[in-house]
Formats: sequence, structure tokens, C-alpha cells
Amino acid sequence: MELILQQQLPHQQKAVDAIVDVFKDAYITAPTQFYTNPTFSLKDAHIANNIRTLQSVLPAEYRSSVPISESDYLNLDIKMETGTGKTYVYTKTIFEMHKRYGFNKFIIAVPSLAIKAGTEQFLNEPYVRRHFTDSCGYGTEIETLVLEAPKKKKKGHSYFPSVVSDFVKGSCQNTKKIYVLLVNMQLLTSNSKKNGRDTGLLWRDDYDNAVEGFYRPFEAIASTKPIVMIDEPHRFSRDQKAFKTILEQIKPQAIIRYGATFPETTSGSGRKKTIIRDYQNLLYDLNACASFNQGLIKGVAKEHFEPVSKKEEKVKITSIDSKEAVHFQYKKKDEATKTFTLKTSDSLAIMNDAFEGVTISAIDKTSVEFSNGIVKHSGEELDVDIYMTSYQEQMLRLALQRHFETEKENFCSRKYKIKTLALFFIDDITSYRMGDDGKKPYLLTIFETLLKEQIEKTISSLDEHDVEYKIYLEASLADISACHAGYFSQDNSDSDENIAKEVDVILHGKKQLLSLKNKDDSPNTLRFLFSKWTLKEGWDNPNVFTIAKLRSSGSENSKLQEVGRGLRLPVDENGNRISNEEFTLNYIVDFTEADFAQKLVDQINGELPQAATISEEKLEAVAQKLGKTSDDLFDELYDKHYIDRHNNIKSETRDLFFAQYPDFAAGLSAGKIKDRNKEKSKPVKIRKAVYNEIKELWETINHRYLLFYDNDLNDNIDDVVLALFEKPGVFTDLVMRSERDKVGSNGMGMNVVRETGVQYVIHKTIPYGVFLKRISTATNLPIEVLHLALCKYAKKHGTDFTSHLNENSVAGFCAEFTNWKNENLQGRFRYERSKAPLGATALTYADGMVRNEISQGRIGTKLVPGIPSEKYLYDAYAYDSTLEKNNITADIEEVIVYGKIPRSSIAIPTITGGMYSPDFMYVVKHKNGDRELNIIVETKDVENKTDLRGTEKAKIDCAKVFFDMLIADGYTVYFRDQLGNKQMAQIINEVMKDVDL
Repeated sequence: MELILQQQLPHQQKAVDAIVDVFKDAYITAPTQFYTNPTFSLKDAHIANNIRTLQSVLPAEYRSSVPISESDYLNLDIKMETGTGKTYVYTKTIFEMHKRYGFNKFIIAVPSLAIKAGTEQFLNEPYVRRHFTDSCGYGTEIETLVLEAPKKKKKGHSYFPSVVSDFVKGSCQNTKKIYVLLVNMQLLTSNSKKNGRDTGLLWRDDYDNAVEGFYRPFEAIASTKPIVMIDEPHRFSRDQKAFKTILEQIKPQAIIRYGATFPETTSGSGRKKTIIRDYQNLLYDLNACASFNQGLIKGVAKEHFEPVSKKEEKVKITSIDSKEAVHFQYKKKDEATKTFTLKTSDSLAIMNDAFEGVTISAIDKTSVEFSNGIVKHSGEELDVDIYMTSYQEQMLRLALQRHFETEKENFCSRKYKIKTLALFFIDDITSYRMGDDGKKPYLLTIFETLLKEQIEKTISSLDEHDVEYKIYLEASLADISACHAGYFSQDNSDSDENIAKEVDVILHGKKQLLSLKNKDDSPNTLRFLFSKWTLKEGWDNPNVFTIAKLRSSGSENSKLQEVGRGLRLPVDENGNRISNEEFTLNYIVDFTEADFAQKLVDQINGELPQAATISEEKLEAVAQKLGKTSDDLFDELYDKHYIDRHNNIKSETRDLFFAQYPDFAAGLSAGKIKDRNKEKSKPVKIRKAVYNEIKELWETINHRYLLFYDNDLNDNIDDVVLALFEKPGVFTDLVMRSERDKVGSNGMGMNVVRETGVQYVIHKTIPYGVFLKRISTATNLPIEVLHLALCKYAKKHGTDFTSHLNENSVAGFCAEFTNWKNENLQGRFRYERSKAPLGATALTYADGMVRNEISQGRIGTKLVPGIPSEKYLYDAYAYDSTLEKNNITADIEEVIVYGKIPRSSIAIPTITGGMYSPDFMYVVKHKNGDRELNIIVETKDVENKTDLRGTEKAKIDCAKVFFDMLIADGYTVYFRDQLGNKQMAQIINEVMKDVDL
């Protein structure tokens, strides 16, 4: 198949025209030497005026900070999102610059070898050359001269680099040829000194021959007065050596930068520190938001599995020292990664208590066996629980399911089929490539097993209309190994011929990967590719529809760069780009990146220009809402200096504009407008004088108390446990669920839309003894009681339940036991005060001295402006809910002192198994003035008691028993709950009436 390039795509042609139009009507001087470019003057007013005109519809941030006439070279920028065709754009720009103005010496600078290889392949592809020469009518060819690192020097002559020689000697008199020198960053900067002289390929001046009188390659290149085009400008910041080398050694007339991301520059420090993008005369902005909105790239749907254990943590076997030790990584969401090294007989509980009882039984070369009989391999990731579910296996299963859903649609539901590819990023080559021992690595084994299952499942779902697809799948099934291939950096030095073929297809066989048939007309089933971030840049394939990230990217990488390999719009079996449909990239991650979609949205919106533009449609809509004409509203905004004549929002009055006209901000997604200087939570001072008034109440409720159950509860516990095991849904399958978030557009910004995920039933059990121990640990029920109940269960119902001894069944029983406790233990327990001393509390030190301050986060995340009442315990009003805010700001005459009880600072044991801590404490004066009342209040933002969840209701009921016990012990405290719209003043008045009665 041949790929078919499309002409005059608006989003690409605008970028080409923007560069070419800079030189419109400018005076171009003919070259004085046959090997040089024509020249132009930076003082030519036409160039400055043309740039000003082109930028008139763009925000001010895109303009250069240095006047063009005062610069040493012309800098122009084009911003295009990954996947929108910037390589095509700068190639076409080269042809246009040659056609209109005669420029024929260009240098393309790229940051890496991978990008250089991709660019070289594009420029030399026969279909690309035919497209520009014939289809576009240029009648000219590009001679691509690729600069490579020198091979080991042999003794004898030292010749001037032939590629540079050919570039320099290329004549401007040959109007049918354009000379392009392709160079990577390392070759530009590579240089060292020997005996005081440069030795770098382009730096040295001791070659045996000269080119046009130049012995130093850099001087020869500079003499051609080239135009430099930089790909991936964020890798060429101005203070970086490569960019300085381009300026100082090549001395180009112009530098044109093409990229999705540009370098950042920092100015100021501390609170005045600002970070901005280093745009220099940006002429065209096809950002990610615009690319998504215009359907120029695929949409993205992130999906992850919730861990079976419901814990957002996992353990990974990073490496194994044969028969000696196993190295683990313990990862928990939003926490630093920890490493552990364990040996035979060591307990995994060292890493996490959830592994209690699991030890290492045996260590092999590539695997480890645990005491529960489970065997895991190096590189595997495990759920943090005794069940040790293989998380990666389920990610592979999900990725394959999404792939075949998409593949079936692309194969069976369209006139011209689309070859569907999937890309898997993995941690280590050894988990995919077969080792010296001839054994298949664990990940490859799992993948091929799951692939076979999914193919068979897909075949069974086909009907009589899907004959071609069935043949394709049957060919896949016949040779599973032919369906996948890998590329890793180590492959470059591997001598295996089969590996070499795989690498060649992945790196250079884009057309082969896109084709559904091989050269011999047999089905081409290769469509699953494995790599270790080696393909993260410089490689792309438009037909990647699924990316599974089975490894961490290692840092907070650009989310757009991570998905960039799969953003391009696909091509069909005839090579035609499909641009009139909506396509989605499936992006499979683990739970540590559950917020990937939102971070991607925030990045996209965050890169939108600060001075956004108001569309005519938006202006009309807001004007209509305000009862004005759009002309009147425009005049109003212009007079207030909120916008300029081109509807651009002025950055200096931006915040004031949105505050006064919020309707213009209504359609913007979160992240487009944000306060980057939000203050962090500050400590809140504790008012010592107020504390002294409430000290007795505080110390009383902070004493430790123990909960004791009535002895007769044990009389029928055996029957209770049996009844709970018999509850519907206790013995159930283990199910993993995924969450799928699709990145979409609301027309102005990006947002995240939740879609339906998948559910997988995992038919794996845990040992019977482990099953009992897990329940016993969670419920405090003796193992003997549990075992006896299950023996009775087996006699009544049979032993089928043993196939459901899994994590879900443990959780199901524990949930039923909690419900039973909530319903049956009220009134059958008592509290007794511990003899332990009071000790330190949230408000006091161990010696009883009051603390100076408390973290704001312990009493509320939001602050009420102003100075609190003198009766209030703290020097600031911090709250979480509106109900709490109303409570702390209410001025109630009878109140002497009051305060918010810090979170989880009081530990009242409850029948639910957890602790309880109420919300507010008050000391109030009785109406007759001679008595003080202590009141503790629990706030719940629900309308009535029936809306309370079982556990919450049980905790409140326990609290009532606790405070009644305090009264019985001689200290009177009145406990009340506050529900819905009930005001605190009403509660206090009700307490005083009850006292009077």
C-alpha cells in the first residue's frame, strides 16, 4: 500500500502561509556566490509589518520581546500539536520558500536519533517525493543530506565530511533542487579539545581538503546563509548548548521553530516568580485544545482498574538475585516509592500488614514462590493483599478487549478497512524477549494466553457477514507469535536475525504495519507492539488505537507526549487519511494514574493563551442574555479595556473582566483560568483564655474509654455466623472493575466525561485457612467459630462454596457482620473509663499546657474572612460545609465559649469497630445565670435521621450512650445531633428547656 498525502488541508496550509507571508513584498537580494541563499534585511519594514498583521488575531504573549530590526536573526514560531502533521508542514514550507523567494539551503535540526530517522524516512519516501514534485506541482526535489557520527578514524587521510561538502556545493543555479542538511543535537554540540584544538566533526579545521576555501565545516555551512528549522523546540532552549551553537557557529538568517511544546523562561523569584513560554513571533497556534475541537487528532479515553483489595497501593518485583534475595518496590498513590529486599523465610508483612502470614518459600532465577503457594516473576506487579492478584494481567486483558472492540469496528463496519494497532509500554526487555535458557518470559506467556482467549471469544461473536474478519482472526490464531513484535534499545546490538526483522518493521516499515496483507497476499497479523519508552518520540503510527502503560513513565512527564504516539488520525487500507469521523485512543493505566484524564485536560487547558479570544457567537449570546446588542457590549468591554479591537481579552485586566462578566467564563473548563498564587493553609492560633473556659469539658471527653459487650452475646454467636454465611451474595465471584474517562470538548475547553468501564470475573481462590484468618482479623471472631459455622454450612448446602473462597467473599461476610452489629448490639454494651493518664491531645501537650496553634486542615479547609467572635476558641473561622460555617459565625447570646472539635481528636469506641469524634463543643450560660451547661453537637448535612447511613447512625447512637454514661459518672454533658437546616440557637434553647423540665 502507498500512503496518500492530502493537499491544502486548512490547518496545515495556514501554517505554511504564515511563514511564507512574512517575506511578502520584502526585498530579497540575489546570492553573490553560487552556494549561498538569497538574503533579506531585518530592517526591511515589510517583514515587521507582515508579522504584525499575521499576529493581529493572536494574543500579545506570542509576539517577540525584541524588535526584529534589533535582532541578529529572524525567529519565527509555529505551534502544532503532535499528530497534526508538522513534518509535512515544514517540508511544504521549504518548497514554497524555494518557489517564491529562491531559498534552497535549509538545515533541519532535531533533538534525537529517533526523530532524525523518522524525518529522513519521510523526506525520502517515494510517495512523499511524488506528492510534492507532481501533485503539488513544484517540479523540484529535495536532496536530503543526513549528517552521521563519524566512524572510527583510520590512519591516513582525514577528509572533509562529504555530506557537508555536498550541502555547501549545491548550486542555487540548479532550480530543480533544494538542499536540506538533517542533523541531530548531539552532532551539533559534540566537541572536545586535544592539544588546544577542536576535534568535533563540525568543529575541527585540520581536514586534508577544503570546500570552497573552508577547512572548518561550521564555517562552510555558515557561508551558505542557511535557514534553520528546529523540530521539538522545547529540547532547544535558548540557554542550551545546541541552540547557542546554531546561533554562534551556523549563523542562520532565520530560525523557524515547529513544535507542540516550547521552552519555558523564568523571571523573578519567590512570590514574584513567573514562568512563561518562550514564544518568539509565534505566527500560528494549533494547540491541543483546537486540535481536539477540530477533530484533527483522536480523542483519548483513559481507563484503569480499581485494585481488588480496594487499596490504592501495589508491590512490584523489580529484580531477583538467584536463590538469594528478591527486590521489591512498594508504591502507594501520592506517596514516595519504597524499596525492600527480602530473603527466603522473610515475611512480606514487612512491606504491608495486609501480607500478614505470607513469607517467601523459595527463590529461583526469575521467579519467587510464596508460602500461600503463589508463584510470581520478576517484573510482576501485585495487589497489596494476601490474594496477590496480578494487576498487569488484568491490564493486558482490558487492553486486548478494547483493541478487539475497535478492530472489529474498523474491519467489519466500513467499506475500506483500517488496520488496528496496539502499543504496550513495559518495564523490562527480559519480561518479553526469550532468555538464554529458552523459557518464555512470564509477560509474554500471559499475553499470548490472553490473546488466544480474546481471539477465540471474538470469533465466536461473529456472524455470517464477517467472513473476512474471521479468516483474519483464524490466521492470527494459527500463529500467535506472528501477531506481536518488540523494539528495545538493547536490540540495536543484538545479532539475532528474527529480532533484527522485528526492529526493522517497527522502525522503518510503517506501510507494512498499516497493511492488512503481506507481499505474498497472506494476512498480515502483526499489530501488537512492545517497547520500553524507546518509541516515545520520533516514532508514530496513525493506526495505534490502544496504548497500555504497564510501566511508570518515571516522572511527571507531559501527558500529551505520553499519548502522542497514538493521536494521529488513521489511514485505511488504501492509504487514505480518515478525517471525517471521531476516533478514540484507548489509554490503559494503573490506579496510581487514576487522575490521568483530568491531568491531561488541565494540561491542555493550561496551555491555552492567557489572553483568550471572545468569539462573535459568544459575544452575541452574552449580549442577548444581558439585554444588549453585541455592538453595544463590544463597545462597553473595549471602553473598559477588557478587550482589544480584535476581541482578544487583555491579560492585564483579565481577572477583573471575568469577575464582572462571569458569563464569558462559564464555558471554560477547569484549569483554563486558575489562581497560581493560592495561599497554603496556615496554622490557626488557639486562644488560651477561651480554652481555659472550656478546659474541663475538653479534658473530660478526651479521657480514654473502653467498650465492653454483654456476656450473653456469645451464647448464640455460632448461629449468627452461620446465618451471615447464608446471606445472599456472601459467596460470590471476584470481580475487577475498570473506570473509563474520555477526554472531550465542550466547544471552548476540554473536560472529562465518565463512560462505562468493564467488569472481569476472576476465577481464583485463596486457601481455606487464609480465608478464615482474613475474616477473623477483620471481625475479631475466633477462627474456631468461623470453621464450625462453615462445617454446618457444608452439611446444609454442600461444598460448592469452596470455589468462592476469595477476596470478595471475605469482604461480603465482613459487610454483613458489620450490618448485624449495627442492628443487634445497641443496648448490649457499656463504657468504662481507662485508668491511663490523659496524655497529649489535639489542643494540649502531655503536661496539660495548651498548644499555641493547630493546623487549619484539622478544623476546616475553607476560611471566613474577618476576626472571629471573642467567644470562639480559635483566631480564625475554618469550616468545611455551609452548615458548619453558619454554626461558627452565629452570635448566640447564651454561649460563653465554643469551638470546632479537631478532626478525629476524640476517640469514642463504637460497635462498628471504629472510633467516633463529634464536631462542636459549647459552654453556655443558663437563663438564670447561675449554672453552666456543657453541650456536644454532631452535625450532619442531611434532612432527617432516616437519611443517615447505618454506620453513621450506629456511631451517633453509641455517642448518646457514652455521654449518658458521663452524666451517670457525675459530669453532665448534653449530646445533640444537628440535621439539615436546624440552627444551633434552636438546639441550645431546646437543651435549656430540657434542663428546666
